[in-house]
Amino acid sequence: MLKYRFARLWYEVHYWNIGGVHLILLLFLLYINDIVTDISSEIRLFADDCIVYRTMTDQSDCTALQADIDIQFNWSNTWQIKFNPSKCHILSTGRQRNKAVPSYFLGPNLLTNVDSYPYLGVTVSSDLRWEKHINIIAAKATRTLNFVRRNVYYCDPDAKALAHLSLVRPLLEYAAAAWDPYRVCDINTLV
Repeated sequence: MLKYRFARLWYEVHYWNIGGVHLILLLFLLYINDIVTDISSEIRLFADDCIVYRTMTDQSDCTALQADIDIQFNWSNTWQIKFNPSKCHILSTGRQRNKAVPSYFLGPNLLTNVDSYPYLGVTVSSDLRWEKHINIIAAKATRTLNFVRRNVYYCDPDAKALAHLSLVRPLLEYAAAAWDPYRVCDINTLV
């Protein structure tokens, strides 16, 4: 799985509002609409994030993924959008013990291999376990719960319940259908 983020584009643009939709956002979507052309791997776009991924069965798949990365790099040069190499990573997923991950390049830059990476608020690990994501959200929920306890200490119980339901619980429930814990140690972390 290759994840990279577009560099932020800063132009002096006046925001036009047409029926509640900002024209600049529409223009950006139209601008990057052809990023998916000539790609043989799977590609997913969300806002300014892009993921290119492929199932690896032999060396030809690795070569095809590198060719797709080269196509993306050439696209970025054509449209004068520069990818940020420090935000571009290789995440190889699977349950194999000794994975040989080939080196991939984005232009002249070597892409780094990572063990886990957050995507849309969910931390995906290379071993496809959710322990790291669960630890991150449990820590975030604990910090938020302590903040709520400190600041609504003298409030009535209804206000405390409302603060908990609106600030803490969404942290624990976000994308829970994807990472629903099934191991006892992960469940105990959230309890």
